[in-house]
Order: sequence, then C-alpha cells, then structure tokens
Amino acid sequence: MSMDLMVKAMKTKVGNPLRKLVLLKLADNASDQGECWPSYQHIADQCEIGRSTVKLHIRELEKAGLLRREYRRKGDLNQSNVFHLTLDGGADPAPGGGATDNPPGARDNPGGGAGAAPRTSHPSEPVKEPKTLCASEVELAEAFDVFWKLYPNKKSKKDARKAWEKLKPNAELRETLMIALGNHRLSRDWTKDDGQYVPMASTWLNGERWTDVLKPATSSTGQNAFNNLPAHTEDMYQGGGNGPAF
Repeated sequence: MSMDLMVKAMKTKVGNPLRKLVLLKLADNASDQGECWPSYQHIADQCEIGRSTVKLHIRELEKAGLLRREYRRKGDLNQSNVFHLTLDGGADPAPGGGATDNPPGARDNPGGGAGAAPRTSHPSEPVKEPKTLCASEVELAEAFDVFWKLYPNKKSKKDARKAWEKLKPNAELRETLMIALGNHRLSRDWTKDDGQYVPMASTWLNGERWTDVLKPATSSTGQNAFNNLPAHTEDMYQGGGNGPAF
C-alpha cells in the first residue's frame, strides 16, 4: 500500500461516496507506482457493494482522469485489467483511451499490487444489496395494509403478509377479495359469539376462503357489524373517494 496514494485519494473529490470508497480501495491495493489489479468482485466484497456498481464507478473514475485501465492478453488468454491511478492530474491516457470491461470469457485476477505478492480475496458472506420495490410491489404492499385494517382477526400479521405476497392478487382479484371480505364480515358465521369463528387472515387467503358461501347475519347483528367497518370501506369497493383504489 502506498501511503502517499491513500492521502491523495482521501483528498480527491469524486462527487459520490461509493465512488470515493472504490478509489480508496484501489489506492489501498496499489504499489508506489500507482498500479494494482484487484478483481471487480474483490473490490465489491471489500466495499460491500455490488460488482456492477464497482464497474460503474471505475468507469466514472476513468472518465474523470483519476485512473486508466490497461487490458492485457497473453496469447489467446485474457488477462486481468491493470489499474493505473493518476491522482496527480494524471498520466496521459493510454492510446485509444482506457480499457473497456473484460469481454466475454475474460477473467478477473484476484488482485494485488505491482512489486509484491498478489493480494488474494478472502471468502466472505454474499453481498446483499438493498432491495428497491417496483411500482407494482408498492401497490401490492399498500393494498395489503388496507386489507389488514379491514380484516377483523388481527392475529399473525406476518403470516397474513406472506400469504398475500404468495397470492399476488391483481387489481381484479383485490376488488373481489375486498367485496368478499365485506360480505363475510356481515355473515352469521363471523358475527356470532363476538367473532371467535373468524379464521386467521393467512388461512382465509391460502384456502381461498373468500369463495365460501356464508349465511347472512340477522338484521340487528349485521347492522352492528357494518357499523364497525372503517368509514372508507364503501370507497374501497367502488375504487373511488379518497381511499386507495383496488
């Protein structure tokens, strides 16, 4: 490791915290001449980010003139990229510009610095990147929250969420579920004995219990059950009003 390079890397502004972390890792692996050849995966493991993210930031560092990549071949075999750090405002770029990413079949070298034994990457736990929900997943999660608010048996929410995610109801099925839930809440089976016969939500979903035909409650009992529904339930069935549409 070159302490001079580490100091220069610390002082270099790159405009992105992950990019700075990648630059510091390269400086940590580099010789006094600024050369190193750690694999993309080794950098990813050490920085706890994805391999594709590493490649992206290395390209950006190359565009900024802070490094250049030298792509090497030995006969018919692809060799690793050599990274040349140019933190002094740079050595002149190699003819034809920096190296592109390894072509299909190219292999990354597990890494090290020039003038010393190559660094080896050690086994580590797989890197788990934060999951970003897409629009449909967000919509599905929001629909479950509404379903859970309306479902009278509040036991085992975790199991209910798993059943919901397994079912992945589309907009049409969500509307069917909500209408059935409203009818079941007014049924004799669900209103008698203070609702002790209401199944858990996971059971209701996994067993497709919304298709059950239940006996309607007596008028007085049914009216009480209806009065206990959240005020926005009618809007849910119609897909209108201020509540979420199914």
